[in-house]
Amino acid sequence: MKNPKYKVGDFVSFFCKYQNENVKGEIINIRQAHLNWDYEVRYQIHTDLDYVQWVAEEYILDKIKK
Repeated sequence: MKNPKYKVGDFVSFFCKYQNENVKGEIINIRQAHLNWDYEVRYQIHTDLDYVQWVAEEYILDKIKK
């Protein structure tokens, strides 16, 4: 896996394609995509009490302070 730009525990702002808006959340896990043709780093981001999603690095806009 290439060096991830962000680390676990970082709070970030990212574009959520499901809600079609920018969302803030905390990175709780990092992995490389599972598909052979997709070597992008994925970040698991916790955005609210029950919602967690995997986000590609290209959709993360910036790191924010809590």
